[in-house]
Amino acid sequence: MNIYILKINKKYLNNILKYKININKIVSKDNYYYLYLNTLNYNKIKKIFKIYNIEVIGYKGLIKYKMLLKKYYLFLIFFVISIFLNIFLSNIIFSVEINTNNNELKNFLLKELKNYKIDKYNFRKSYTEKEKIKNSILNDNKDYLEWLEITRVGCKYIVNVSERIKKDIDDDLKPRDVVARKNAIILSIKATNGSIIKKLNDYVKQGEVIVSGKIIHKDSVVNLVKSDAIIYGETWYTVHITYPITYYENKKTGSSKKRFSLTFLGKKINSKKDYKNEEIIENKIFYHKFLPIKLSKEILYEIEKTDDVLTIEEAYSKAMNLAYLKMKENLLEDSKILDQKKLKFVVKNSTIDLDVFFKVYENITSYQEIELEGE
Repeated sequence: MNIYILKINKKYLNNILKYKININKIVSKDNYYYLYLNTLNYNKIKKIFKIYNIEVIGYKGLIKYKMLLKKYYLFLIFFVISIFLNIFLSNIIFSVEINTNNNELKNFLLKELKNYKIDKYNFRKSYTEKEKIKNSILNDNKDYLEWLEITRVGCKYIVNVSERIKKDIDDDLKPRDVVARKNAIILSIKATNGSIIKKLNDYVKQGEVIVSGKIIHKDSVVNLVKSDAIIYGETWYTVHITYPITYYENKKTGSSKKRFSLTFLGKKINSKKDYKNEEIIENKIFYHKFLPIKLSKEILYEIEKTDDVLTIEEAYSKAMNLAYLKMKENLLEDSKILDQKKLKFVVKNSTIDLDVFFKVYENITSYQEIELEGE
């Protein structure tokens, strides 16, 4: 039902009441009266009291939206046109950038992409189309291209490419030593070529030869080979951790919601909070710096806040665990931690400082080319 809200003084109210016009609601405020009437009774008042200055200050129901549409229809038309224009323009490619210093390769790729209509003023491709084009170019140029990636950034395509380098056959024949990648105690040697010159439990420094490519007979070098081996050793690290005794944490619970958000004149229309504590990730759908309106798609994540004061023992235990995880994430998959030990532990006002020593089992294999005489 449509409702008209009229603002009148007491004199007009008495005259209106004489005609026994049905009024839904009367509100008195600041020496004025606010009448709530349906369309039929509003038209009666207009007809009877033509000479009175009756002010309509608001509407309820469908009429409210009709009046707003009437008032802002030009803006809405412009807004809808601008959205469609923005969507249209955002689907047009305005530039293609090839990230390579090889001009010949750059020109080649620009021509290839143009054949697939990835060039200026063409419509952008879907992800599936783009992947098909990328794979097609790679398959057609296996001897020339090693890797290709096409990424859309706004109205621009950025193409990252890696040229296939033809391996020199002679590289496979060059003699080399297997050396230590870092200081370590040798725990495992698996050699398939070359002369093993170090033993298990030997201490080696970084760059020291473990498996030599020099084949020696009667104190003379009789041959040079490309030595191959996999060496594992015990290495050592120190991890420093500063951990708070007063502990604050914001953690996502896993619960989330999606919604559309409209901002007009800097004020968000649907600003209601869905969670007590939440984090909002905003993706703009429509925005222009010269227009007072913004349409966004938002993802709301529920946040669980933790505010705690730890004991020294709890802080120490958490710091030791954090040091272990920090050490673990910096190791390769085939490495493992053999032992860990506290080196230094200092309690401050609001934090603890902890140094932890780690023994690690890891791959220490590295290679060093043997320089031939005369090179």
